[in-house]
Amino acid sequence: MSFTYKRLSTSLALSALVLNFAILPATGNHTATVNASTIGTVNSSFLNIRTTKSMKAKKVTVLDHGDKVEVLTTGKKWVKVNVNGQTGYTQGRYLDTESGTASDPYADVQGGTVNTNQLAIRAGKGNSAARLSTVNEGTRVTVLTTGKKWVKVNANGVTGYTKGKNINLDEGGTATKPYSKGEEVVNFALQFVGNPYRWGGTSLTNGADCSGYIMSVYRHFGKSLPHSSSAMRNCGTRVSSLSAAQPGDIICYSGHVALYMGNNKIVHASNPNSGIKITNNASYRSIVSIRRIFN
Repeated sequence: MSFTYKRLSTSLALSALVLNFAILPATGNHTATVNASTIGTVNSSFLNIRTTKSMKAKKVTVLDHGDKVEVLTTGKKWVKVNVNGQTGYTQGRYLDTESGTASDPYADVQGGTVNTNQLAIRAGKGNSAARLSTVNEGTRVTVLTTGKKWVKVNANGVTGYTKGKNINLDEGGTATKPYSKGEEVVNFALQFVGNPYRWGGTSLTNGADCSGYIMSVYRHFGKSLPHSSSAMRNCGTRVSSLSAAQPGDIICYSGHVALYMGNNKIVHASNPNSGIKITNNASYRSIVSIRRIFN
């Protein structure tokens, strides 16, 4: 399973209150034009707007958390904005846009595939909104927003709203309920169930011990963990109890370690006889510590 998607480093031009920019979908070689809001929302406690691209430049104004501005340029450290008719410059990472930040406005854009027979793309959020187009099952779409009943997408060059549950994301889950990073970790780890246990091993295919298995799974996601079940008790952040555990958390036992799947299940390199397997009781032995790597 692939959890990657491609981004283009492009400059965005202002057109009224809408920016049009090209992104490359998660799969395929063609580009699609999508719309991104030019409205930015301050995500820091306060934000200085300056006359030029310098921390030493005179302040035009100071914005508070949650204030909104019109973003005129994006994709750089310093971006140009319009605040009540006054233009100035600020650091784009402190301005949230619909699909990322002013410095990286496409950060949250994902690829997806329609999972229902026919899917209506509408002009607004609701079944009463005008239908802009209809796409068939299997159609590739670019998902601009996630995590809500109605999500914004671009499908075949048309940008509008649709029900997120009807789009499977490339990174897992649906547009309404995307996989968390921990769920991505678990889904990757489950590919190796049935593979052998090997003392001191770190190979997900040819053999790994308990900590070698966890270490190699997390290495795939850019995390460096020690090859030691006891040392893993100090990795990441502490989770208070099994009831608070989430998929992807590391369950540490005395002399053993496993990956929590959710629903009281774990996946782990168990022993030479069982290899990498799923166990349906996370507390099958006394838990020493639970650690969360991705917060």
